[in-house]
Amino acid sequence: MTVCDFFWALMPKNAPVGASLTGSRWLVFMTVLAVYICMIDRIAISIAIIPMAEDNGWSATVQGAVMSAFFLGYVTLQIPAGYLSDRFGGKWVLGLGVLFWSLFTLLTPASAALGITMLLACRFLMGVAEAVTWPSIYSLYSRWVHPDRRASAVGLMNSGISGGSVIALICTPWLISVWSWQGAFYLYGLLGILWFVVWAPLARSRPPNKTDWNTPGAMLATVEEGSLTDQNDVSAQSGYPRLTARGMLRSRAVWAIAIAHICINWSLYLVLSWFPTFVNRELGADLQLAGFLALAPVIVSLVMAPLAGRTFDRLVANGRNRLTVRRAMQSLAFVGITAAMMAITLTDSLILSATVITLSNALTAFSIGGFATNHLDIAPNQSGLLMGVTNTLAAVSSSASVFVSGWIQDVSGGWDAVFLTAAGVSIFGAVIYASLAGVEREFD
Repeated sequence: MTVCDFFWALMPKNAPVGASLTGSRWLVFMTVLAVYICMIDRIAISIAIIPMAEDNGWSATVQGAVMSAFFLGYVTLQIPAGYLSDRFGGKWVLGLGVLFWSLFTLLTPASAALGITMLLACRFLMGVAEAVTWPSIYSLYSRWVHPDRRASAVGLMNSGISGGSVIALICTPWLISVWSWQGAFYLYGLLGILWFVVWAPLARSRPPNKTDWNTPGAMLATVEEGSLTDQNDVSAQSGYPRLTARGMLRSRAVWAIAIAHICINWSLYLVLSWFPTFVNRELGADLQLAGFLALAPVIVSLVMAPLAGRTFDRLVANGRNRLTVRRAMQSLAFVGITAAMMAITLTDSLILSATVITLSNALTAFSIGGFATNHLDIAPNQSGLLMGVTNTLAAVSSSASVFVSGWIQDVSGGWDAVFLTAAGVSIFGAVIYASLAGVEREFD
């Protein structure tokens, strides 16, 4: 069995005959690898920032600025990347993004040596390059992956968020101890360049043959039956409007997706960026132990993300109402975050704190069946653009979360206010998504 076959074995087997396209397994596999590399390069700074801050005497506010500069760049190309991927295909949008963010990863040590301004600029430009990742992958999946397997594919792809974080959290402290924090960035940057060398000559934006879900029968399938409508260049046939700013502002379903995305990212990047620092400075763990304690939440997410995607596909295939399943799974995610953020303020135990965050991440993975694949319901042919829009807003939330959390620490002198703020954000997201979510197709 090849690695690609192993990935496809995790997908549900209830898709119609002919749903699996030649090359789709390889494409899903390569996009999963791209997300792994994306997260390795992104998360390494959360460990490296500790020795970097010690070397340079940075305050928590400066550290927050360094980590949040990435997200300021991340917001800039989300929407253009989604539009270009939907219009011209995702191959080169994703490929060039991986190439350029890898180059900026390689340049991180040199920019830090030149001063905080150059480092902020480098992190900003790295964020610009990584901005293309999710919009371009969603666009590729809309053309290569059958509707009845998309949640599973997105679950596998999003497992790279956790998988890449695991690798960064394990390897970065070790690389720092045996080499240097600079060496970690050099090694990680090379991974993306090697990925691009494979991707560029072999990948395609669209299947060579028209996909079988473009047939009239597939186009007439209803969301209640668990199938989405056509995904490839059928705007004239479908009769659905194009995705516009006015249309999105008037859509309750778009608001639900966007707000859920914003609120999930607030807590997700609070944990990814600050949890190692929290257990190091507040709970007394050394640098290497801090990295290992931060592993448990992301390892759980690595397992739970594909499981959540497959669970959604199976429930819908077995006749469960798509909207009910989405609301239930997203509510589970928000409940887990809220409970964890409140509970962590009540304990000083290193092990209990790590356990609480781990359980929270297990439930957060159910977002795969909630907002995370909801884009493909309401705007299948422009899912890249819609993902670009919501991911832009979520990136603003991520940046705000990382920076504001550092500021709250400086102002309050502690962490309780940081975690209680995240709990409040999650409650808000849960209420809005449960009230406004929809699954019926609204746009081309």
